[in-house]
Amino acid sequence: MSFRDVFDRIRKRMRDLMEEFEAEIEEELSQTYSGIIQPLYTVTEYPDRYEIVLDLPYGDLNALSVKISESSLKIECDLVKEVKFEKWSIHRNVSFKRYKVELKIPSDADISGAAITRDPSKHLIKVVLPKKK
Repeated sequence: MSFRDVFDRIRKRMRDLMEEFEAEIEEELSQTYSGIIQPLYTVTEYPDRYEIVLDLPYGDLNALSVKISESSLKIECDLVKEVKFEKWSIHRNVSFKRYKVELKIPSDADISGAAITRDPSKHLIKVVLPKKK
């Protein structure tokens, strides 16, 4: 293998990574400009379970959608009213109408024992996934 072949392989790999990165950024921006925002969330691992807490201010918890598969957790929720971040964001002209997030589930999580609780006063959702035994 020549020196040139090595550089060609490196260039190709860098191009592939750049295309992947651009596609990911494009997807995020297209969601943002279509009025979808990702909520703040925290994933905490305990010896026997995972707890995922999502903060959904202005979220209509009656319109909450939670889908769990072996590999991902998808959560969507409409907002009770449109929200704009006119003073603090580069998205000043965007009205946000919906939350949406997709999280990877750890391979040792038991989705059959999943439990979801809501705290409407704080607009928090907690998803508890026990670990497989």
